[in-house]
Amino acid sequence: MSTSNRTLNQEILLEIMLQAYQLGVQRKDINLGMMIDTLTYELKPYFEQEIQLRAYRKSELDGTEGIG
Repeated sequence: MSTSNRTLNQEILLEIMLQAYQLGVQRKDINLGMMIDTLTYELKPYFEQEIQLRAYRKSELDGTEGIG
């Protein structure tokens, strides 16, 4: 699946959060930082386009040229 077509909805978010929770419950060597890293990794594809769009809009506002 292409990351550009991904849409984050409540069902997907809950599934990702459940996976991170289960990982923490099942493995005692997983700490909070590792759970946050897992959530960040899983959610990043959903926000990449948003981050790029914000950077583009900011460059338009301050007159700088966007990269890429």
